Amino acid sequence: MKKVSKMTLIQTMRTQFKALDPDRSLDVAAKEMALSGQWLLPVCIGSRLVGSLSLQDLVSFCFGDEGSDADEERARDRTVADVMKRDPLSCGMETSLEDVRSLIFSRRQPAVCVTSSEGDLVGMIDAFEVVDSLSVPQAFSGPEPDEVHQIRGDT
Repeated sequence: MKKVSKMTLIQTMRTQFKALDPDRSLDVAAKEMALSGQWLLPVCIGSRLVGSLSLQDLVSFCFGDEGSDADEERARDRTVADVMKRDPLSCGMETSLEDVRSLIFSRRQPAVCVTSSEGDLVGMIDAFEVVDSLSVPQAFSGPEPDEVHQIRGDT
């Protein structure tokens, strides 16, 4: 019998994280990524999610396909908008953790951006957080918050 977690995405997602402006230079974005410890940074205009920039995107762009040395000048001259994925991996707040896990592994992304129904970024969750949440014993997960029931329409 498959064990289903009682933890919810809303309980598990991070609401404090670094986000990038699409006009930011790639070299500054790389430094911010390193300082934040995040392997994927959402790209936003205001609170609207417009893209994502992963460590893999940065490495692929800076080192190129030939495996040559990093081109620092190239990174300074380009912006996040030049390299970001314009279709970021995202899900709604009502998405189950099992579905988030499937998204992460099927799309091979380090994290998922969590958005409101209007497309505003409200949180993030990475692969490690999903795995940890799904393996937490049910006795420690506690009751579901009222917000979860409201979002699902259970009330």
